[in-house]
Amino acid sequence: MEFITGFAIWIAVGLVAAFVARAGYRAPATAAPLTFAFGIFGAFIGGMLGTSPYIFHDPVPLRIGSLIGAVAGAFFFTLLYHFAAKRVV
Repeated sequence: MEFITGFAIWIAVGLVAAFVARAGYRAPATAAPLTFAFGIFGAFIGGMLGTSPYIFHDPVPLRIGSLIGAVAGAFFFTLLYHFAAKRVV
């Protein structure tokens, strides 16, 4: 049950990060569904990287490292998408 809760929190973090990034830094060619997809993708990648140091002890997605990684990954991928879209157009 902890894994489902952890993944749900990662999805929520990705959605919130995408919403904040879209409100604060919007490029003309960006689409809302892609912004939210990149936010969720970044949260999963960052969360997994944050969980990896605990892989031999207790790899639970609710650890502080995985939550910090999810936030950082979501913001990174969302802002990277908006930055790249701004440069292309």
